[in-house]
Amino acid sequence: GLRFVAEAFIDRAYEPDGTLVSRKEPGAVHEDMNVATTQAVRLAQTGQVTARNGDEVTVRSDSLCIHGDTPGAADKARAVRDVLESHGIEIRAHSPG
Repeated sequence: GLRFVAEAFIDRAYEPDGTLVSRKEPGAVHEDMNVATTQAVRLAQTGQVTARNGDEVTVRSDSLCIHGDTPGAADKARAVRDVLESHGIEIRAHSPG
């Protein structure tokens, strides 16, 4: 009876096949706030990200995730919320069902 919620990551780099770049690779985590906020808006509006090779990739997302274990995660979350709201994107809890 559980519903699947697809999660996309605003602070992670993607491969051309839609998988995440391994954290063992340089650039796997977006340190730049502008890159993360831009990726968040694109995911929310179009469901797409730019893969590390430059390809445009469609990523299914019902929820946007920010990793809390990276430095500055709380500041990044606030910035992403502000940017999403400035683009008219509603922030809300994901409802069951």
